[in-house]
Amino acid sequence: MLENNFTAKPKILYVEDHEESAKILITIFKKECDIINAVSVSEALEKLKSVQFDLIIMDIALHTKFDGLELISKLKSDEKYKNIPIIALTAHAMHGDKEKILDGGADDYVSKPFYKNILIEKINRLINHFQ
Repeated sequence: MLENNFTAKPKILYVEDHEESAKILITIFKKECDIINAVSVSEALEKLKSVQFDLIIMDIALHTKFDGLELISKLKSDEKYKNIPIIALTAHAMHGDKEKILDGGADDYVSKPFYKNILIEKINRLINHFQ
């Protein structure tokens, strides 16, 4: 279980355009978090307007007009969203990818495939840091 200071499960926006990947993450974390999936940048922005999220998990290789790095940049430059921590969860795991993603504004990085306990640790650390 996530150990945090919340009285309720953290609300997480998962920006992932592959339905199966989203279902897997939502199923794995259903006891620890309330995860809402957005399949595109525009859907993510709409959900951010209507729900107060504690954290965003972002796929980088979105097959839309804008990719995850562009959305991270947009969110971090917006006063309403800049303090929502973002974890990049991505298959981009080549030399230099992590640095590029962190330099692009992500607060942390996890490569796919991932270990649940590592992602939980990062979620917990960031949510508690940004409270």
